[in-house]
Amino acid sequence: MPDAYDNPAPAPDYGPDAPRRAVAGLLLPRGGGTEPSPGRVAITGAWWLLTTEPIRARERVIVDGRTFAVEGEPARFEPRPGFLHYETVLTHTEG
Repeated sequence: MPDAYDNPAPAPDYGPDAPRRAVAGLLLPRGGGTEPSPGRVAITGAWWLLTTEPIRARERVIVDGRTFAVEGEPARFEPRPGFLHYETVLTHTEG
């Protein structure tokens, strides 16, 4: 299905038959979440995920039964030779 600019935009499939992979990482609260506006019960939280494998922008992350959306591509960090990690910004919305 094309997007508004006629570019190919595959429909994401996150159902039970979608491929899954386990990735070890460290999930940290990022702060700056949004509180619900009047008349809404949704709360959005922001998180950082540190991994040694990249997470792609169209993937979803499931931790303890909560599904997180990936915000953009992960940032690659190599602070010293031989050590590499990726920082991915995640959001989680409840309600």
